[in-house]
Amino acid sequence: MEQSPLNAPLVLKWLLMLSGLVLMVAFAAVLLPVVWMARTSEWIGLGEFPNRPLTVYLARSTSLLYGVHGVLMFYTAMTLEKHWRLVWLFGWLHIVIGTTIFVVDFLAPMPWYWTAAEGGPVAVLGLVILMLAQRAFGNRPGDAEKPKNV
Repeated sequence: MEQSPLNAPLVLKWLLMLSGLVLMVAFAAVLLPVVWMARTSEWIGLGEFPNRPLTVYLARSTSLLYGVHGVLMFYTAMTLEKHWRLVWLFGWLHIVIGTTIFVVDFLAPMPWYWTAAEGGPVAVLGLVILMLAQRAFGNRPGDAEKPKNV
């Protein structure tokens, strides 16, 4: 029995959109009251939240950057034909970010469940993005002409 071919551009578009939407949820934490941050920190087993200016700043600015990253991924998904080269960048960046976050989590040291749920999945997402991009576009980001499949 013959398998139907994977519609790589469509799968890639939906993967980028879904990833972008998940990342945009972080926008909600930008204005999260500090008392909620503290409760959440204790609830997920990270202990007492240090309510200090630098910690609050880092929590809010990190959430903002995650959200912006999500917007860029979603926008790229909506404009694949025009911005298909960004997909390759997202793939490689996710591999680098995921690997780096894994090391940072390990050295912090974050709990095992946090480390397992963060860096590895981000790096795997990058690999999947690159594999889908190869199937969808068939050419590399430096190639002069636009892919025909998009």
